[in-house]
This record gives sequence, C-alpha cells and structure tokens, in this order.
Amino acid sequence: MKRSLLSILFFLTVLPICMAQSTQTGQTVEKHVKEELVQPKDLPLIFRRTTLIVRDVKESLKLYRDAIGMEVIYDNLIKRPHPDAPEREQVLRLVFLKATTKFSGVLGLLEYDYESEFKIDKPIRKEGFTPQNIVLLFNSKNQAEQFAKIRKVANIEILGEPTLVEYPSYDGKAPTRVMVSKFYDADGFIVEFNKLLDDL
Repeated sequence: MKRSLLSILFFLTVLPICMAQSTQTGQTVEKHVKEELVQPKDLPLIFRRTTLIVRDVKESLKLYRDAIGMEVIYDNLIKRPHPDAPEREQVLRLVFLKATTKFSGVLGLLEYDYESEFKIDKPIRKEGFTPQNIVLLFNSKNQAEQFAKIRKVANIEILGEPTLVEYPSYDGKAPTRVMVSKFYDADGFIVEFNKLLDDL
C-alpha cells in the first residue's frame, strides 16, 4: 500500500514537471518517467480511452497517425463467430493510439467486419454540435504544420481554419487564448485541433 501511494504521489507531482520541461517535438512522457511506476489499477479513477467505431481503420490512420501524429500502441485482429451468422467468422480490427501516455487520453479505432464484403452501409451523419455527438479535442504546439497535413487527408471536411478564441480561465482572471480549428473526420466525428497560447 505504501509503495502504491508513493507511486501515485510521484505521478501527480513529478510527471507534470517533466511534461513542462519537455521541449522536443513528439517527445513523450516515457522518456522522463517509466509509466510502469503507476498502473491504471492503482489509481482511484482514470479516464483511459475513447473508442470510435469507424468504417475503415486504414483511412482513419491516415488522419490520426499520419497527419495528427498519434502513435499506435496496439493493433490486433479479433476473430469470433459472427453474431448474426454464426456459421461464418467475423473479424474486427482494433487499434489504440496515444498522444502522450498509453494509459490516458488514448484513442481507439474499431472496425467491425474488417476487410469484409458484409459491412454495414451506414450513411455518414454530420450533425454538428448537437446532442449525442462527441468532440475530440487535441492541443498541439505545432498546429500550423500539422493542420497543413490534415487539410490533405481525403474525406475530411474543414469546419474552421485556426482562429483565435478567448475562453474564461480556470481562475476567472485573464482569459485563456486558444487557436481553434475544427473539422469532420471521414466518419463524421467532429475534431478540434487547437493550440493553447496561455497556461491553464
């Protein structure tokens, strides 16, 4: 128990300092702190992952891995009897990508009937900022460079170029300035790809 509490304290105090001192593009927390010191099971609560059910994992990777710059940390095929036709096999491809750490803020991409002729043909709904839709929000130090790559990805729709927006700050004093950009990905999920100009 004592070791577990020390690990949590280390995570909460040393890790933010290490992140603040990181200056190299794409440098991850693992280069400063070994993640195995704090496991998800040792924390009282952690929001680990958001998983998107997508039409084509390969196309989604062109955006989230190649343009945005997330790192694949898990990529597996899951094989099982098809729930609607047990006589044939269903193959799912599940990919996890990390932005900084592999235990929180992870994005999952899940494709049912991977490379199958039996895929469900569901229309893409682009409903904007309305109930029952989600917004994926990224912060990047290199917004301009990465947004140039995002523009070139097929089947996305730009909703807003990088624009300065001011939000109320956490402490209610000076506003927090953010360069905000927005787009739909290939499956109609809304993505904000932002750059923070002020400390939170």
